[in-house]
Amino acid sequence: MLCSIRLAFASLVFLALSSFASTALAIDAPGGFRATDLGSGTVMWQWDPVADAVRYEVTVDGAFAGTASGPSYVSANLWVGDHSVTVKSISADGQYSAQSQTLKIYVTSVSAFGPDGIGQQFEAQATPGIPAAAPAPQNDDPGASAVTAPASSTPVVSAPTPVSSDSGLIDPASWAYNEVYQKPGYELVFSDEFNNTSLNSNRWNTQLKWDGEYNGERYEYRLINGEDQFYVNPLTQDSEHRDLIATLPNPFELDGSRLAIRALRNPLKNANTDLSYGPLRDIARQQPFLSGSMSTYEKFSQRYGYYEARIKIPRQEGTFPAFWLFHERRRAYEDTQRTEIDIMENLGHAPQYVYTSFHFFKNVSPTYGGDANFLKPYPSGQVYTGTDYSRNYHVYAVRWEPGRVEWLIDGQVVSTLDSNEVNYEPLYLIMNLAIGGNWTNFPANAGGLGRDPGNYFPTQSDIDNWSNPALEIDYVRVYKRN
Repeated sequence: MLCSIRLAFASLVFLALSSFASTALAIDAPGGFRATDLGSGTVMWQWDPVADAVRYEVTVDGAFAGTASGPSYVSANLWVGDHSVTVKSISADGQYSAQSQTLKIYVTSVSAFGPDGIGQQFEAQATPGIPAAAPAPQNDDPGASAVTAPASSTPVVSAPTPVSSDSGLIDPASWAYNEVYQKPGYELVFSDEFNNTSLNSNRWNTQLKWDGEYNGERYEYRLINGEDQFYVNPLTQDSEHRDLIATLPNPFELDGSRLAIRALRNPLKNANTDLSYGPLRDIARQQPFLSGSMSTYEKFSQRYGYYEARIKIPRQEGTFPAFWLFHERRRAYEDTQRTEIDIMENLGHAPQYVYTSFHFFKNVSPTYGGDANFLKPYPSGQVYTGTDYSRNYHVYAVRWEPGRVEWLIDGQVVSTLDSNEVNYEPLYLIMNLAIGGNWTNFPANAGGLGRDPGNYFPTQSDIDNWSNPALEIDYVRVYKRN
């Protein structure tokens, strides 16, 4: 997004964490894994005892599950489908081992007991070239990594995971897709396949962090870039937002195979004010459109890695879809450069153009927002390949390494940037469908509609002819280097 940005760990902290990680390998990792499907959604995980281990830390489906005093752990109330486990050994003096290999099992809805009364046994195997690892990392923890692929890359189609049960950062459904295993040197650390019928609040927020937040003593909604949407927040804990907005159409539509963020005309609009911030009721009643924004703010962030989403963008004048990475500091002056990596931006009147960019600020302080900087990718931040990207789904991605960012569309590098400014801080994910705004009304040679000032979007004709466009998302996946 063409707006503000954020920051990360100091080198001293990184060195301290690296030092801790190196000392945490003095005890062996568990091995010899077995899993017994006891039926009715219950699995017993077992492994060989580790000398000097006093307890074990267990991760199931990419989320911390608990600790065990001996070499076994029982998981209950599991849904039908794939489940995985990794374990760390812990010594008496608190040292942790490296992560174990990953064991994966398919849980059935009925008992898996054989005629001899013994459950089916599944031996753990490491995937060649991909070491087993730990739960999904947050805040750039160099000691953490992700659950890895099972021994077989043959997809197993399973029933959708109940959202209430799916508490990890990795969607268990991701293991059913061969392409998840086809990024050598990377481990999956975050994913959502959107195969359910509601959004998973364990992975997503449905608001921008400056929208519906306290600003000093004021609880207010703030607009950016002169945009014309009001973001509906169905996952909000704010009672006023729930009471006023809950009866409006939910912009997040899940049909069991994909997510659509749909932009609709706003039935609450009855004011022609042009406030840039204010109370919910004042902002909600002035915006012509409703739409949605979702992010992993305070749920998942990472520095470096491979970020991708398979997306179909809308084609309609006024739409401004985006897939981007953003800094997580609550305040602009909290050790941040307000970093922003725009993986994909588009203006709906020109679906054959995709925009890539990198923004950051210098000299940020408690009293100064900083000096804005924009680094233009090579050969251009405006990508044109002759494709109308609104006609089909396409995979938009960035490969972010120290000192370098590469932007890719459908696996092909389309833009690159080499700069140490990209190293500053971990970032979280945002996907949103904005409407209108300053960029939409820029001159045509700057990507905008190029209309006369008296005819800026949205005119009454734009509103009357609105076709309820949607940003459609098949999946989102994030990987970290092994």
